Amino acid sequence: MRLSASRPGPVLGGLARALDRLWTLGSRARRAVRGLAVAGRFAARGDGFVFDPDGVYTYETIEVGRNVDLGHRPVLIAARSRIRIGDNVMFGPQVTIRGGNHRVDRVGVPMTAVGKQPGDEALDRGVTIGDDVWVGTRAVILHGVTVGRGAVVGAGAVVTRPVPPYAIVAGNPARVLRLRWPVATIAAHERALYPPGHRLTPDELAALAELAGAPSAADPGPATNALTTGAHNR
Repeated sequence: MRLSASRPGPVLGGLARALDRLWTLGSRARRAVRGLAVAGRFAARGDGFVFDPDGVYTYETIEVGRNVDLGHRPVLIAARSRIRIGDNVMFGPQVTIRGGNHRVDRVGVPMTAVGKQPGDEALDRGVTIGDDVWVGTRAVILHGVTVGRGAVVGAGAVVTRPVPPYAIVAGNPARVLRLRWPVATIAAHERALYPPGHRLTPDELAALAELAGAPSAADPGPATNALTTGAHNR
């Protein structure tokens, strides 16, 4: 339908605004009711969890922590694996997380049948998002990825490998641009937010310092074990 750009008369304009308000209120009410109806289908959810009921979710395979906002119209799919999201996480609009893959090497098997063959379930690997993470608009996080806590995923990034804690990543495929802060500031942030025993270990902080001082921080190569496992993933 084409709409005229001319200014409507006062009566028509008032009627249009009233109808728009009614439409908006009705839409909000519908989404609120649907949200209440489906929220309990998530495998786990903490207090302060906000989600868009018009998003796409495999509810039973998604675990969400406290104070999490999944943003507008996300797609979170993990048919045979898990998507785990920590506390204090924020998504921008239309983030996609896929906890699975689609084989392309099956000879004699049409694409629509791939994933239903013996052994295909091994391709499904989960996704873990640590605490205190921001994922930007339309970012894509693929199966097997762990996003370390405190990290920032830039808008439109395609994340195919682990993201170190407190790293800022962007691009396709996503690469580390820099750390959010110097390592000393990261340690202070950790002390402010987490009790002893739940903070990054000295080895993990040392690995971050090494990453920050790498000759090419934009392309650090595979992350070290100290950056992808340990206390920051709890």
